[in-house]
Amino acid sequence: MARMVKVLSTILLLSIITLFGADTSNSDVLVLFDSYGLLYKDVVDGEQIPNGWSILQISAQKWYLETQSTDSKYLLPVQLPEGNYQLKNGMLVSESGDTYVNTSFGLAKLIQNGETKKVLRVSEKASALFRVPGSYSIYYTLKGNQLEQFFELNSPVDKAFVILSTAPGEGRNVYYTKMEMAAVAADEVSSSGRKIFILGDMEGLKSGMNIRNKNIQIVRKDWNTIYLGYSYTYTWQPADYIVNIQCNDELPAGSVYVFSDISGHVVPVGTANMPDINKEGDLYVSKSWDVYHSWTLTKSTKTSGKTYIVGELNLKGQGPTKIVINARNLNSLTVSSGKITKQAADYAEIEFNLSGSAQIKISFNYTE
Repeated sequence: MARMVKVLSTILLLSIITLFGADTSNSDVLVLFDSYGLLYKDVVDGEQIPNGWSILQISAQKWYLETQSTDSKYLLPVQLPEGNYQLKNGMLVSESGDTYVNTSFGLAKLIQNGETKKVLRVSEKASALFRVPGSYSIYYTLKGNQLEQFFELNSPVDKAFVILSTAPGEGRNVYYTKMEMAAVAADEVSSSGRKIFILGDMEGLKSGMNIRNKNIQIVRKDWNTIYLGYSYTYTWQPADYIVNIQCNDELPAGSVYVFSDISGHVVPVGTANMPDINKEGDLYVSKSWDVYHSWTLTKSTKTSGKTYIVGELNLKGQGPTKIVINARNLNSLTVSSGKITKQAADYAEIEFNLSGSAQIKISFNYTE
């Protein structure tokens, strides 16, 4: 199984490089996935391999890992100088960084920490593929009809030719903090069902780099959305504030910082977790103060395997309102006001522009 992972990782990395067709001969190549990285670089004999790195493949005729250990070194006997100290892990650390520790021979000054390191032994200069700690996150800002895409990189190396590899379902939440920001328009290609972002040669990666990638023109519609709980009567509750976006892009999942125009000012109104979007999708932002709703179930009858629903949806507030009904084999839907804009076997949408208060009589049948 481990050998199969190595083979597949090598094939994926080389296919990405070949697909892009770039000259990366003078750069380490780092491919970041959502929870790990692949690093392709030249190695020489005696090179130390960092902790957490796994060797997947090396082109040398012969190679092996050598473990080298060194013991801690101490100076003794010593007297503890006067001064301010911090107690860390049973050791005294001075303001200048000197460390003192109790040993079986008395108080000693630590001169050198013991360590164990892995050293690569290769028969010749070679190319090596490593699985390394690393990741990326994608986040967005939504202002009006502009969706701006950002990348946050977590890299084990400071300098490399960087590629991001994404697939549906791999997106993760990211909480933005102010870090180094760069502006890069990444080339996008597709390979083996994955979307590839080519960022190119980059430096300063270890500092935690945030990258502004591109602006995406979208069609935006803000809705007060009601998911009708039709099987029981309920009292007043807020609608959901949901932003529908349409665009010409396939967008990987990520957090979206949503802005709206309030009294002539563009202000942040919430954060949404955006799923993978293929041309169109909905962003749940929060509950809405603008629209409240209650439902009175006036009739529920079961006959011949069907359930017949009659009820009244009461609304108060203002703004574009969407009513969503989910029911199996939904049929014979009627509404006293509003417009049925979508209706399928198990789903229906009703749109209504609310101003003040309103009551909508709704009836339909479904099978359980």
